[in-house]
Amino acid sequence: MKTCVIVFAKNPVSNQVKTRLIPTLSPEQAAILYTAFLTDWCEALAKLPGVDRIIAYTPAGARSDLQALIGDDVRYIPQIGADLGKRLASATQWATEQGYTKTLLVGSDSPTLPTSYISKAFTRLNSRDVVIGPSTDGGYYLIGFSARNIAMTVPFIFEEIAWSTADVFQQTVARIQSLKATIGLLPPWYDIDTAEDLAFLYTHISAMRLAGETMPAVRTESLLTEIFS
Repeated sequence: MKTCVIVFAKNPVSNQVKTRLIPTLSPEQAAILYTAFLTDWCEALAKLPGVDRIIAYTPAGARSDLQALIGDDVRYIPQIGADLGKRLASATQWATEQGYTKTLLVGSDSPTLPTSYISKAFTRLNSRDVVIGPSTDGGYYLIGFSARNIAMTVPFIFEEIAWSTADVFQQTVARIQSLKATIGLLPPWYDIDTAEDLAFLYTHISAMRLAGETMPAVRTESLLTEIFS
């Protein structure tokens, strides 16, 4: 059984990533922080046994830069499509054509997301058509599919969604339910988009460290300590 996690990633260039953190951060700091998010997250995913890592990158010429950051032990595919829905659908269909029986799509804005949630998502797909992890801003941090019923759900559930709004999760669930597809839900988690999110992340990481918990996002932690000191 082939399983994969597809990480949607951007080239970490100033004024192109984490722009909602500006002017709290400079454009250069925002790009460096995004780089930390992405590399920490990909490193955490590398510890999952039997799971292939795929980087879906944008813009089209970003592969070599991302490869220099993340390495050669992952596969790189371009994001294809005019909007997020089309890009998600395209990546999912690519995975199906490659013979993956379970596919998860994730972003790179949740560097502290427990990898146990990824394992739970794969387990949910043993008995569900779709798995989804809601984020606290009304979107989702993960969506995944079992290949057995993928044709009936993709690309339909990515269409007519008000992307980048607080309605994304609810609209997506409604479209899945309209197909009578089965859904497996994960616990909610948070993305880092705004200055308030960033402050919460720093507080969370600091509290985890004080509690003696292992923090996998070491680059992110180091940068936040520098920023907030």
